[in-house]
Amino acid sequence: MLAHPPPDSPAAADRTERRQRILAQLQAQAAPLLERLADTLVDAPDRELFRSVELQARDLGQRLAAAAQQTGLDDRKKGGT
Repeated sequence: MLAHPPPDSPAAADRTERRQRILAQLQAQAAPLLERLADTLVDAPDRELFRSVELQARDLGQRLAAAAQQTGLDDRKKGGT
């Protein structure tokens, strides 16, 4: 488990700010992917829920994971550390 700075320290305030910034970016990136997943689930016939839909869900999850990694890297490059 990662250690967090004491709640009243400047490092904690910086962490909270960075966390909120990254979270907002991730939510913005995730929203369209989740909409696509919801559309896929609504439109798919029952027989496809554990076939092509599962593969599409995995693909969307991998895209979100890649976006999360890139967001974290970009935040650090901007001096967020």
